[in-house]
Amino acid sequence: MSIVDNAEYYRRRLDEARARAESAQLPEVRRVHHEMAERYSVMLQDAERSGLARPLLGIVPRD
Repeated sequence: MSIVDNAEYYRRRLDEARARAESAQLPEVRRVHHEMAERYSVMLQDAERSGLARPLLGIVPRD
């Protein structure tokens, strides 16, 4: 899995956790999903930072 794939994966999971937190009826469940969203947010930031530090081989940006 490439760095871009990691970022996309964590972004998707973050969105899912936020949506589940918003739709949860029980406060305990809402709290758990908020915590999961926070953790995915940190992982997303790490993946995006790593993406800036490492070039993706085989991908040439087009102007």
